[in-house]
Amino acid sequence: MVAPMRVVNEGRATAPGDEGGHRDVLDSLKEVVFQTDPVGNWTFLNNAWTEITGFGLEETLGTNFLEYVHPDEVEGTLSSFAAVVSGETDQCHHEGRYRTAHGGWRWVELRVGLMFDNAGRVTGNAGTIFDITDRHIAQELLSEQTHVLELVARDAPLVETLQSLAGLIARRSGGVVGISGSPEPEAAASHRIRGGELSTPGGGSPGREWFLAVTEGGSTEVGLSRIELDDLARANGLTGHLELPITSTASKTVLGKFMIYHRGPDILEDLESVLIHRCTDLAAIAIERVRAREDAKHQANHDPLTGLPNRTVMVDRLQRALTVAQRNGTPAAVLLADIDHFKLVNDTLGHDAGDEALRHIAARMNRALRDVDTVCRLGGDEFVVVLPQLAQAADAERVASKLLRALEHPLSLSGEIVRLSASIGIALYSGFGDARALLKQADVAMYRAKRFRGSHAVYEAASDEDRLTGLGVAAELRHAIESDQLVLHYQPKVDLRTGRASGVEALVRWCHPERGLMLPAQFIPVAETTGLIVPLSLWVLHNAIADACSWSEELDVPVQVNLSTHVLHDVELPGAIEQTLASCALSPEHLELEVTESAVMADPEGAIRAMTKLSSAGVSFALDDFGTGYSSLAYLKRLPVSVLKIDSSFVSDLAVDERDASIVSSAVDLAHNLEIEVVGEGVESRRVCLLLRELGCDHAQGYYLASPMPASEIRGWLLAHLDADPFKELGLNPTALP
Repeated sequence: MVAPMRVVNEGRATAPGDEGGHRDVLDSLKEVVFQTDPVGNWTFLNNAWTEITGFGLEETLGTNFLEYVHPDEVEGTLSSFAAVVSGETDQCHHEGRYRTAHGGWRWVELRVGLMFDNAGRVTGNAGTIFDITDRHIAQELLSEQTHVLELVARDAPLVETLQSLAGLIARRSGGVVGISGSPEPEAAASHRIRGGELSTPGGGSPGREWFLAVTEGGSTEVGLSRIELDDLARANGLTGHLELPITSTASKTVLGKFMIYHRGPDILEDLESVLIHRCTDLAAIAIERVRAREDAKHQANHDPLTGLPNRTVMVDRLQRALTVAQRNGTPAAVLLADIDHFKLVNDTLGHDAGDEALRHIAARMNRALRDVDTVCRLGGDEFVVVLPQLAQAADAERVASKLLRALEHPLSLSGEIVRLSASIGIALYSGFGDARALLKQADVAMYRAKRFRGSHAVYEAASDEDRLTGLGVAAELRHAIESDQLVLHYQPKVDLRTGRASGVEALVRWCHPERGLMLPAQFIPVAETTGLIVPLSLWVLHNAIADACSWSEELDVPVQVNLSTHVLHDVELPGAIEQTLASCALSPEHLELEVTESAVMADPEGAIRAMTKLSSAGVSFALDDFGTGYSSLAYLKRLPVSVLKIDSSFVSDLAVDERDASIVSSAVDLAHNLEIEVVGEGVESRRVCLLLRELGCDHAQGYYLASPMPASEIRGWLLAHLDADPFKELGLNPTALP
C-alpha cells in the first residue's frame, strides 16, 4: 500500500504519474492511488480504480469522490476530512462503502493526506484506496454465522433465523431478498442458480410457497406470495432477480430458495461464492434442524403407518371436546371403528397389502369428516373418531353411516379387489364422565355392532351395563394373577391304540372370591384385549411344569400348555420356558405346547422361528383347533409340530354327519403322511370314540374319556389307569358298535 503523505511542491502540485514518470508502476498496484483537487474532484486515478469499481478512468476524473460514497457514510467521511483540515491529525484513515458500476457496493479502506503549495495553501488530497470487501464479508459472515448458529442452537423460530440470513444478502446486494422453504422436497439436480428480468406484473406462479422478504434497509415482511414478492421488488425499482436453491447436505434435496432482486444484471459478480454458499448452507442447517424437530414431534404424536394422530393426541382432543361440550351444552361423541375380518387380508394377501389397506382406510375416513373432527389409529385395525360440537346427538349416527359407506368402495390390493366393512361403536357425551369412560362405552357398543358386521351401534346404559362392568374384570384379573387366585385343572388325553393316558392338558380356572369358580371363557377374552394374557400364560406355564415334575418320577406323561398369539410371539418366551424347566428339573420332553392355527397365521414366519428354537431345545408342539382357522397347509410341512388336534366342531357330529367324517379322515391322512399324530377333541360318546379309532386317529380327548380335574386328583387318576385294561375300561370293543 502506498502511504499517504503531506506533500509540499515547489510552485505547483504534482500529480502522481506525471511524466515525472511512474505511471506504469502505479498502474501495476492492486490498490487505488488517487489525487483530488481541494473540493474533492478526482484529478488522478490509477487502473486499480476500474478493477475495483468497474468505472472507467475518463468517466470518473472530474467527478466528486462523494458521489461514490455510500449515502449512509457521507457525513462520517466529511467529519474525518474535517479533522485533517483543522490540523487535528495528519491523515484521514477510515473504512466505508464505495459504489460500483453494477449498482453494488465494495468495502474499502482509505488513507488520505492533504497536499500544499509553497505558500501553504491546500491544493488537494492524495492517498490510497484498498479493497477490503473480502475481509469485510469474511468478518461479517463469521459474525452472522455465529449469530445464526446461536439461533439454531437455542431453537429460535425459523423466521428469525432466515430473516437474519436474508438481511445479510439484502445489505450486500442493495436489493430485496425473499426466502422460503419448499412445501415438498425436490431433487437438487433440477435446481441451479437462475437469473433474469422480472416478468410482467402477476406473472409469478402463486403455488403454495410463502416468502419472508427483507429489504436493504432491514424492513421485513412475512407471508408474501411470489406475486406479492415480485410487486415489492418493483416498488423498490428492482428489475432483475436471481434464484439460489437451499440444498440439504444430507439428502441433496432442495429445502427452499433465496430470491434476490437487484438493479444490475451482473449482481452475481458482487455476491461472492463464499457469501452465497455460506448463507445457503446456514439456511439449510436451520431448516433441517426445524424439520427434524417437527418430525420428531410428529412421530411422537402420530401413527407411523397412516400418519393419523395416535392415542396420546386422541385422548387430549377428546378431553378438550368434552370440556367444550360441557361448557356450551352442545353434544359431542366418540366413535370406535374396528375393520371386519381384517386379519383375513393380512393372512391371504400379506402384511404389505394389509398396511396399504390401512392407509386407504385412514384416507377415506379423513375425507368423510369435518375439519374439526379427529380420526386416530389406536393400533391394529382399530380407529377412533372424535366428534366435537355436534348440532344434535343424531349427527353421530349420520357420521358413522357416512364412514361405513366410504369404506364400502372396492379396493385393489395386490391385484385383488377387496371390499371392506367396519363395525362402529358410538358413545354420546351426556355431560358426565371423562374421556376414558366414553371410550369404554364406545368399545362396548362396537362389540355389539360386531354381531351384525358392517353396522354401527350406540351405547345404551340399560343393555350394555353388564358388558361395561365386565371391563372391570381386567383389574381383578391382574390381582388374581399376583395373589394366586388361579388354579389349574387337567384333562387327560387318551391313546386310542392302548387306552392309556398319553398326556394331560392344563386348563386354568379362576377362584373368584365373589363369583366362585370362573371358566376360561369368562376371563381369557379380557386377558387377550388388555395385555394380561402374557403374565397369565406364564403363570400357567410355570405351575403346569411344577405339577408335571411332581408325577414325572412315577409317570411318563407329558403336560400340554396352551399358548396364545401374544405369548407365542413374545421374544422372552424361550428364555422363560428354559428357566422354568431348569428350576423344576423337568425334562423338555415332558412339555408339549399347544398353539392354534390363528396364532400361527398371525405371523407364520415368526411362529416358525419361535417354534423351531423351542423345538431344538426338546419341547414338542401340537397344532390346536385344526380346521377352524385360515388355511395353514402351506406352512404345516414347515412347522415343527408332532401332534395335530382336530377341533371339536368336526368331532362332535362325527356319528351323524358324513361330511365331518370325510374332513376328519382327510386330516388324519394328511397328518400321517407328514409323520404327525392326530388327536380328536370334544369326544362325548362311545360311538364317536370308536369312529375316531376306525378313521386312524391316534388319540382322543373329551368328557366321555375324562373330565378336567384339579391337580390334587390328576395324579391318582393317572396311577389308577396305568395298568388297566384299556378296552375294558373304555368299553372300546372294536367289533361291537352300539
